[in-house]
Amino acid sequence: MSNHCVGGGGAAAGADDLTDDLVAEILLRLRASEPACLVRASAVCKPWRRLLTDQAFLRRYRDFHGAPPLLGFLHNVAGGGEDRYVPVTASPVSPPDIACPFWVALDCRHGRALLDEFPFSADFTVWHPMAGRRRRLPRPDLPYFKSYAAALLCSAAGCNHLDCRRGGPFLVVVVGIDEPEQQNSRPWATVYSSDSDSWSPTTSDYLNLTLTPNCDIDRKPAALVGDALHFALAEGSGIIKYNMEECSLSRIHPPVVYKGGIVVMAMGGNLLGLAGIEGSILSMWSSDVSLDGGVRWEKNRVIKLESFLPSIDCVEAVACELAQPAPIGFVDGADIVFVRTDAGVFMIELKSTCVRKVCERGYFKAVFPYTSFCTPGVHLQQNRVQFSRKRLLELREGDVATVRQSNGKSHKGTQP
Repeated sequence: MSNHCVGGGGAAAGADDLTDDLVAEILLRLRASEPACLVRASAVCKPWRRLLTDQAFLRRYRDFHGAPPLLGFLHNVAGGGEDRYVPVTASPVSPPDIACPFWVALDCRHGRALLDEFPFSADFTVWHPMAGRRRRLPRPDLPYFKSYAAALLCSAAGCNHLDCRRGGPFLVVVVGIDEPEQQNSRPWATVYSSDSDSWSPTTSDYLNLTLTPNCDIDRKPAALVGDALHFALAEGSGIIKYNMEECSLSRIHPPVVYKGGIVVMAMGGNLLGLAGIEGSILSMWSSDVSLDGGVRWEKNRVIKLESFLPSIDCVEAVACELAQPAPIGFVDGADIVFVRTDAGVFMIELKSTCVRKVCERGYFKAVFPYTSFCTPGVHLQQNRVQFSRKRLLELREGDVATVRQSNGKSHKGTQP
């Protein structure tokens, strides 16, 4: 049975000759990393649009492509400022509408982002980039809330995290160090549940786990491996592991101490991985747990960056230290690592070794990738929400005539 398309254009006429099953198989293979392709396809004819907004087809589309594609990223840069969300492809995502210019990204995972506006606000902000919605939640009420990092996780039962629901339940896991400048400082953890709207009692291992003075949490993306979250320590000095099932803390020693810092990541087979840079060499490691409970590291790959990234030529020692190449983010499932240099931030695709510059110069501390499926249904829904907000503002201003006039024009241009 053929599709009957609206309009007499060549694209519509060609689409009319394709069977429904064949059209579905073709559209199923459009690249998820280029949402504009889906939007253009949905504009070909009404049957294609109905198919591309059908929930059954969208489930097939997400299952077919697997890991959600990278749409953009949030970054933390010294001095704060605007343009903190950087798109890497065309999508309807806009930067978070936050008045405070010094907000800090804490995590971006499972379709949401966690932001911190301290000391301008006493709350965390959970932001849904695709819908533009925000929700505030109280910060943990702890006297030693200084050195910390966080992870935001979907907690919906049975969710495969390919399309986490916007209003679904979530957890916020915060891991920190009580007195990082003191001798024998210790890590702690607490968990927020959106179901109970409360924080759990603090977990801390005061008997078995102590850290050296000035040991700080490196506020970079945490790695979720199985039921455990892994947070990097500053200057590559170690990794703090929080087992969510057992509510326990432990420390993992890295294979090499990378002074510029490391990024941790989840690898295939439920393995923990890390990336570090020494000189111009990017090294990728994976870990395995031995029978005695120890962690064994294996170097998987070495990439010489000197042929990909601009050379560094610093005169001032401080500036040179801040400009040394360092990994500051990683995209799970896509094998993409973000590297900071004095020339800006570069995105390196490890499979193809393709390099793309995504930010100009500046002292970038961390990158938090935003991955999500962006489909025509979501895109159109956001446009409707944005139009509704604009219309509400016009009504509040009393410009009813303008609204009626714009509605009349839109009705005239509507196809039956």
